[in-house]
Amino acid sequence: MSINKSNTILKHASSRHDGFTLVEIVVAITVAGFVIMGLSVMVTSLYVINDKTRDLIAATSAVENKYEDLRTNTYLALPNGTTDFTDELPNSLATPRSASYTVSDSSLANVGGAVKEVSIIVTYNNHGTNEVLEYREYIGELGVGQY
Repeated sequence: MSINKSNTILKHASSRHDGFTLVEIVVAITVAGFVIMGLSVMVTSLYVINDKTRDLIAATSAVENKYEDLRTNTYLALPNGTTDFTDELPNSLATPRSASYTVSDSSLANVGGAVKEVSIIVTYNNHGTNEVLEYREYIGELGVGQY
């Protein structure tokens, strides 16, 4: 009796098919396709985010450099008006790009006329749309942010 059982087990084991069915292959290809599409969307998004971050850092760095230049000037050496400094922007920013700063008497209360307001506007092309960054700082007789 034990011989019959082992023969039956061997008979079932040898009748199995090796490999995958057509349905299993189609399902595996479909799942792999979705995974690859998801990864490609993720990689593309990462490139766009990286470009935007690089441009934002470059523009902010140019603004910080301009504020440092203005800080070295004395309060009285800052005439009211608008000055263009587009040529000081890094070439990595996409065109069209522009940058300007405006010096005006401050409208802050409690500081009198001893403070000037410096507004900087930087515009650059960011993947087909114009990105506009606006910064504002106050320069007093003692320097930027000191009044």
